[in-house]
Amino acid sequence: MILQRDGRMEIKNPWIKKNGCYYMCLLNLINKFTNMELSPESIAGPMFRLFVKNGWMSDVAWIKDPEAILGWGGVQCEYTDKHEPPTRMCGEGEFEILYFRHPEVGGHFVCGDGNGNVTYDPWGVSRAATEGTLVSKRVFARA
Repeated sequence: MILQRDGRMEIKNPWIKKNGCYYMCLLNLINKFTNMELSPESIAGPMFRLFVKNGWMSDVAWIKDPEAILGWGGVQCEYTDKHEPPTRMCGEGEFEILYFRHPEVGGHFVCGDGNGNVTYDPWGVSRAATEGTLVSKRVFARA
């Protein structure tokens, strides 16, 4: 999967490198569940603009409606719409995005395996995920 620090995207949209970890997690999940082909150009260009235009994401890559983005990508699901505790395990048909916090580098989103383990880190290997603390989870149920 493409990383948020990929230089090809940074040229077109520096906000992805700075704030795009949740965005990249959502795209990773779309790719995982639907095998949608992604490229740095489509991630930084047309898809980014579409999600901002629809109000699902801010123009600085803050996610406003993750369920809508996943649905656009063919992943029909329901978001619990709350920050679940780190101890929350996913049930059958659920998947998670984890939020880590590190005192020096700040917060960072990664994809999890349903049990709080990292399966995809949009940065590659981030200090937030390897040295930080798991603060909360975003849990989705496949529809």
